[in-house]
Amino acid sequence: MKVLMLSGRFGFGHEMAANAVREALKRQDQKIEIVQKDLPEYFYPHISKLIYKVFGLVAERCHGIYNLVYKISGRLNSGTRPGGPLIYRKFQKMMEEYMPDVIVCTHPFCMKAAATYKARSDSQIPLVTCITDISMHKEWFARQTDLYLAPTAEIKDHLVSLGAAPENVMVTGVPVRQQFLKDEDSENHAYRADLYERDIDHGYEKHVLIMGGGLGIMPGLEKLLYMLHELPGVRATVITGKNQRLYEMWEGRFDDVEMKGYVENIGKYMRNADLVITKAGGITLFELLHSKVPMFIIRPFLEQEAVNARYAEKKGFARVVWDRKEDFAEELRALLHDPVQLEEMKACMHKAGSEMIDHELSQAVWAIIERGFEYRSAFEFVSSERSLFGREFDITDRRESEWEYISRPA
Repeated sequence: MKVLMLSGRFGFGHEMAANAVREALKRQDQKIEIVQKDLPEYFYPHISKLIYKVFGLVAERCHGIYNLVYKISGRLNSGTRPGGPLIYRKFQKMMEEYMPDVIVCTHPFCMKAAATYKARSDSQIPLVTCITDISMHKEWFARQTDLYLAPTAEIKDHLVSLGAAPENVMVTGVPVRQQFLKDEDSENHAYRADLYERDIDHGYEKHVLIMGGGLGIMPGLEKLLYMLHELPGVRATVITGKNQRLYEMWEGRFDDVEMKGYVENIGKYMRNADLVITKAGGITLFELLHSKVPMFIIRPFLEQEAVNARYAEKKGFARVVWDRKEDFAEELRALLHDPVQLEEMKACMHKAGSEMIDHELSQAVWAIIERGFEYRSAFEFVSSERSLFGREFDITDRRESEWEYISRPA
């Protein structure tokens, strides 16, 4: 069986969710062939870097424009698709090139493009949409989607209200990689022991992890680092992601602040923190839920992140500073020195995790695999029927009939 995984690097959370689903598929069946594509890069290979650069600049410096576009798109008809002959032809070319048995999308642009293809070609290929934010936004809905992986029960209810069948929506949370799900391994145990020895030697009592998402965007970082540096008994680690400029600006500035660029095993850093100061990205929220580490969110400025922050605050596992004029230093200082509050927030994380997730990712993966095999088996059946009459067919023109798909080698 072959799975086509489609995503886009708009903030890296979508790509991380795709990696999580890919990892889970491989754990279930190593024989599954997975083709993972960045769809904007595939569609626009010569300008994709420019597209992502502009996106990063708008998200960081012109978030008012970003939020306006986001809100307007949420008011559009949920059936709106990124269509046009060009998009359709490019998607059709990709389907003919890879011939998948199921499509999994972790970004709405990818899902809408796949939905356009299905609608125009009358294709029955299963389309799976993995939603990576907990905002109830219409951009995630398309009638051509066969299975949704929803982050919360509220999102499931919203999808059903738009027309999705309840049995086709699985509440899985935002998928996270195995490093956030597995028990502490020997490598992390050794890392934790080393940290403990260093903390004892230097008199550190609390460890704060600061993350700005894949783009490394963290407003007010200078004030935050100076404040943490002045707090006795507090050590900080800052993960700047792909933001090399930010890393170089602060590397070596303080003895009690460790700078890290992009790190692969970020779960190790999360599990060894007492508190994480971060943006409220959808996948970050669920990574921390699984890691059982409380969140501190400072003035979320992107619309979907504000929705995520409100949800986390409502569930009790995050403290959020909303007012731009509010001095967050005192609230953060009080929280770091209040072990009772931190333990209460951890307890809320345990409760929220059990309330928010109805299905394990492994169960969702089985549902994806079943749909892929059902689709492939249907073509193999028709293939055997046609072969009884000695008919020959090829795959040179998928537009004539999707049934020609069955002639491809197993």
